[in-house]
Amino acid sequence: MRAVKVLAMFTALLLWYSSAQGAFVSFFLNQTNLNPTLPDGANYARVTIDDNTANTITFTVSLLGPLTSLASQNLGIQNFGFNVIGADPLADASGSNSQWTLPAGWIASVAPPPNQLNGFGSFDVAVSATGTARMAPLVFQVSNTGLALSSFERQSTGGAIEGNVLFAAHIAGFTTNAGDTSGFFGGSALAPVPVPESGLLFPAGLAAILALLRKRAARMPDGSPLVSVLLRNYLGTRTRSMISG
Repeated sequence: MRAVKVLAMFTALLLWYSSAQGAFVSFFLNQTNLNPTLPDGANYARVTIDDNTANTITFTVSLLGPLTSLASQNLGIQNFGFNVIGADPLADASGSNSQWTLPAGWIASVAPPPNQLNGFGSFDVAVSATGTARMAPLVFQVSNTGLALSSFERQSTGGAIEGNVLFAAHIAGFTTNAGDTSGFFGGSALAPVPVPESGLLFPAGLAAILALLRKRAARMPDGSPLVSVLLRNYLGTRTRSMISG
């Protein structure tokens, strides 16, 4: 009976860990039209897209050290563009509605006409605001559109001096040593996925339960079917690989 309780604890831990892991993907904006003053290859911003809320895609565009270290007045994102694979279900919006959740003062523009972000080509969709409404980070959502995380993996089109990319942003409120106070930043580079706090807690909890399983198994008859199943399924190679991975 105690072994059954331990197995239930193990199952509950797996379910908790699975529910804590939301699906998301991140990209770096590591190109700029201010090169060579600000060199290409530095990670100026990160675009994270998640579907942690049912029927909703959340975009979070965060500024990183190479830009925040140059902050002057009202540093933030003023325009952000992306594309949609296939038929685009999005529509223009002058503010939040049933499809869009936008920061105050922001609008959504859906091509046509194409949304140009200087040097990085044309984008299907852009969200933008005036300088007084810049955001850092910029967070917005699209809901009930049928779009998925993979729906945005399409590069900009048309002429692009800096190259066609998945995402681009107009960012202002910094000062370079050449006197630039704004610029356009784009990129398609996949960013490493950070390990969430729940991911750090899971191995510790799993190790504790495995130790308890071994202790219980040592006290039970060797021929117990339950003990055999526990040892085979949870003390074997797959479990050890989960802890090490």
